[in-house]
Amino acid sequence: MKRETPDKKWDRLQAQIREGIIKAYPNPERKGCPNQDAIVELAKRSAKSDNTIEEDKQWQHVTHCSPCYIRYLDAFKFQRRRQPPASNG
Repeated sequence: MKRETPDKKWDRLQAQIREGIIKAYPNPERKGCPNQDAIVELAKRSAKSDNTIEEDKQWQHVTHCSPCYIRYLDAFKFQRRRQPPASNG
């Protein structure tokens, strides 16, 4: 097996986690789903590395609801395109 760089391994593991959440929590009845504005606000907080997000009940729902998580990923990607993370270099 080809050796991975730490960055490649991190990216691979993150992709596996995302895929796991997307598949594991279907919620077809959409019980407890926050509205799009709330999802966007969570994406903004996450893009700014707001650690208090972990305590947010809506965040806890999003990480256990595949449809909401997909919406969150889209909103997060949009936020990152608008304001990429600051580099540490």
